[in-house]
Amino acid sequence: MQVGYSTGEGNQALMERAIDKLCNAFSVDERSSYAIKNGEEVVLKLYWTPLTIADRDKINQTLQALKTGDDGGMGFAVQMLIQKAEDENGDKLFQPGDHAKIRNRLPMAVVIDIMAKMQGLEEVEEPDEIKSEAS
Repeated sequence: MQVGYSTGEGNQALMERAIDKLCNAFSVDERSSYAIKNGEEVVLKLYWTPLTIADRDKINQTLQALKTGDDGGMGFAVQMLIQKAEDENGDKLFQPGDHAKIRNRLPMAVVIDIMAKMQGLEEVEEPDEIKSEAS
């Protein structure tokens, strides 16, 4: 691959085209979905748009405001779930007040599974597989 570089006004037009190409190819409006199951039963289907740098910054700012300690990324996972998870109509599924209940009443494997799906990580273990390995 050959990369050219030039200075001047033409370079600004090139940069605008590059960002436009990237934005058009990778839309932040495209929603993904995941059906959370307990056995064969679908418990909840959630939707989300891709996590952006701005989303990450907002989640981190919220965590700082909540003064949560570093808990190995679990605070980030919980806050991402609260801020990004939507129903099929685009309405938020969780409220800030759900933070403690998510942390205290949901199995960690379920939260990790959802976080991995929302971040687009491949080869995610299912919660049952995670539980069976821990047993």
